[in-house]
Amino acid sequence: MTDSADHADAEPETTVVVCGEVIRDVWLFLDDEMDPQRRSVVEQHLIDCPPCLDETDVGHRLKSLLHRKCGGDIAPPALRASLIEALHRY
Repeated sequence: MTDSADHADAEPETTVVVCGEVIRDVWLFLDDEMDPQRRSVVEQHLIDCPPCLDETDVGHRLKSLLHRKCGGDIAPPALRASLIEALHRY
């Protein structure tokens, strides 16, 4: 992961993403619950930052395991909203 807020090869017009933001939002990315513009920015960061990509891959494998074992149970909307809110505070 990069310690600075940008990569040395980033172009001036490129939206800069901090590794911590990517890791914080990894579940939203994996669940495809981001707006398309933000998803594109995070996806480009993952291409450019192997440590964040590794972290995302671990998350992806965990999600796959949970999905297989939990049968795709869906959380009630209120619970889901409170969990997302708590994750954003973290």
